[in-house]
Amino acid sequence: MRALINAFIVHVTLNILVFLKGWYTFDEKKWARILLVVIFGTELVVYSIGLIFYQAIPDAITQFIRVMGTSWMLFLLYAGGLWLIIDLIYIISRRMQRKSWRFKDQSRKYKTITFLLPIVVVSGVMAHGHYKFLHPVVQQAPITVHKQAGDFDSLRIAMIGDLHMGWMINRKHTKRFVDLIMAQKPDLILFVGDIIDSQIEPILEERMDEELSRLHAPLGVYSCTGNHEYRYDAEEKIQLLNDAGIIILRDSAVLIDSAFYVVGREDKVILNRKSTKNLFSAQGIDLTKPVIVLNHTPDDLDEEVEAGADIALYGHTHHGQAFPGNIATQIVFEVAHGYKKKGNTHIYVTSGIGLVGPQYRIGTLSEMVMMTVKFRDSRPSFQDAPNGNLSVRYNIP
Repeated sequence: MRALINAFIVHVTLNILVFLKGWYTFDEKKWARILLVVIFGTELVVYSIGLIFYQAIPDAITQFIRVMGTSWMLFLLYAGGLWLIIDLIYIISRRMQRKSWRFKDQSRKYKTITFLLPIVVVSGVMAHGHYKFLHPVVQQAPITVHKQAGDFDSLRIAMIGDLHMGWMINRKHTKRFVDLIMAQKPDLILFVGDIIDSQIEPILEERMDEELSRLHAPLGVYSCTGNHEYRYDAEEKIQLLNDAGIIILRDSAVLIDSAFYVVGREDKVILNRKSTKNLFSAQGIDLTKPVIVLNHTPDDLDEEVEAGADIALYGHTHHGQAFPGNIATQIVFEVAHGYKKKGNTHIYVTSGIGLVGPQYRIGTLSEMVMMTVKFRDSRPSFQDAPNGNLSVRYNIP
């Protein structure tokens, strides 16, 4: 509830600030001021009704209000940022020219252009960002592991993170994502947590688990837990995923065809989860075989490296989802998105196929990863690839 109240306060504050900017800009145009009152008033009333009475409103209307509210807030943040930059440039340039920098001295043409231009720019950026969300790319990541894996000389692994099925990622979105995954014809499907966003109700109401049940691969479908699995009804959500055919590995491991291991760690919200080394020991992991670790949050890559994992897969970051979040995640995480070779461990952090909140990818990607893993029984004197992103992007219609 506190988060909702904070979001509402931010929403109202942004509305007021941007409304006053427009009110000042069109000080001599009554029709424009009336239009501003209608637009901002209607949005605020509708958003408030949705926030307060969401349990009594039909789901379709509630979903519209969610999308509208989150989109409007993102629009106000970006447009407000541009207006602030424009005003600062105006003040600095006027002061350098030793001219009056008071806004009331601006010409009507200047005020109109500088008010409308950010609206056009931000609208275009957001339209492109929504398109990127609706059209995930398939990242190709070739990797070589210098171990034998039974009779396998290579594997095609589909890696997916942060689907976040729920109120914002509905059944229609889920179907598109499942279709994309299955079109790759992977040998193995691996999720890295946060398949379900928060509440289980929208999953049950839309029967989204039926879409998940279409996921099949010769070597299975597995996932670790993410922090969102533990938001509300954790055990029910995890059971639903297991029933849909996604085997949730909770500090456990599976040996596939006596050839290689897939190890799933509990999310870090489980404070007593095992360390990777202890988990390997408890599960009797044979390190002469290839080991793939699924761990939702990439906050301590060394743990998997030091334990001897050959491949470590992560999600959680969304790569910030929308600018400037991408910059923030790059500061916080050693790897916020993409590939890195650390020691003998191949690391990949996915930006995720879904998202949380506003349905836009700005400065980031919605993605799934197709890893082509080749197994070799000898180690060359050079590394397979330098640190960096191995991926090549392919747009999927």
